[in-house]
Amino acid sequence: MPASLLIADSSSVMRVVIERAIGIAGLQVSAFHQASDAQQLLRLVRSREIDFLLVDTHLTGMNEQMWVEATGATREAAIPFLVTSPDASFIRIERVLQSGACDYLLKPFSIPTLCARLETALRTAHANN
Repeated sequence: MPASLLIADSSSVMRVVIERAIGIAGLQVSAFHQASDAQQLLRLVRSREIDFLLVDTHLTGMNEQMWVEATGATREAAIPFLVTSPDASFIRIERVLQSGACDYLLKPFSIPTLCARLETALRTAHANN
């Protein structure tokens, strides 16, 4: 089943590259939404049917723990999410994964790696629903 995907990254170029790569890879995505900061992310989560989040940890407006809690509080069931970040700290990676992330992808990443991990995460999220 195709998923509605929200790409949240402060870089407009990164958001466009990710969206195009997912389209070229043929992943089952029914709709793309984009957010450039945490406030947009929360607004879109509240106003749209979002099935999956692809979120950078350096969004302006709040840290990852705050948006994880905020997005979970806006819906009956938490939205599955994959995190991207340039931060290779084991402590941060562990904290993000413990907070419920499906995966943690270090930047810079290759497009094939992004698509493979996202495909796996979407398949797992769909199987759990």
